[in-house]
Amino acid sequence: MKKGLLRQFPKQIREKILDHTIESYELRNVILKLIDSNPKFIIRIYLNDEALRDLLEEKDLEMIENRLKSALTYEWFYFEFKKAVKENMNVFVRDIAESFAFSILYENKYEYDEASGKIKDCGKFNIEDYDKLGDFMCDYGLMTPDNDNFLDIDPDNSTSHFDEIALNYLHKTLKQLLIDVYNKRPEEFHKFFGIERDYILSDMDFEEFEYELFEFFDTDFPMPDFNNPVGIAAELVSKVEEMDAKMLFDMGKDLVISKEK
Repeated sequence: MKKGLLRQFPKQIREKILDHTIESYELRNVILKLIDSNPKFIIRIYLNDEALRDLLEEKDLEMIENRLKSALTYEWFYFEFKKAVKENMNVFVRDIAESFAFSILYENKYEYDEASGKIKDCGKFNIEDYDKLGDFMCDYGLMTPDNDNFLDIDPDNSTSHFDEIALNYLHKTLKQLLIDVYNKRPEEFHKFFGIERDYILSDMDFEEFEYELFEFFDTDFPMPDFNNPVGIAAELVSKVEEMDAKMLFDMGKDLVISKEK
């Protein structure tokens, strides 16, 4: 049995597992108890482990799987978060399109003049210059500070700017997931976060809970996962780099103009 799963059990249970003296019903009961009592207990990813299946009868395994479908745990939130990130990519694309359209409509393009060693203002961006969003990103690395009289070169600006949009999308997605779960399962939600039953949650509360979960997934989640959603901002940006620039501009300009009214 994998060490990551084994070390989550009490010592006596670990010993019985290693000695092959544990009964299926006994292991089942321990797992069900841990699911209910310890939100940080990780079991879902191990259910296909042959060593675990060898210890559990099919009916006991089915009971565990059914409990996992309803119990709010960190693992449950993690996989629901991963699913929501994929399912709501249209929101991320819309955010990217709005930012891109704003730059085309209202920001200036700057170029570095090697002859003079200075940065020159080239005026407004021209959407006709770009086939893909990635082409625009190559031109977006030169920025001017709003409060200063000089221009500065920031070679990472294009990447960091869109990474920031992607990161914001991840936070928004997790926060909306929390709100949805709270609206559907308020009692369980209160129990999970240790909230008084009659306490009415504010938007700031959801912000704090979202931050707590995000940080846990980022630093303390006891499960190696190369596709951990908290670390995929750059990957999300790379997916939209190949999108048609004019299509994105058309999608985003109405959003920008409507906010200006």
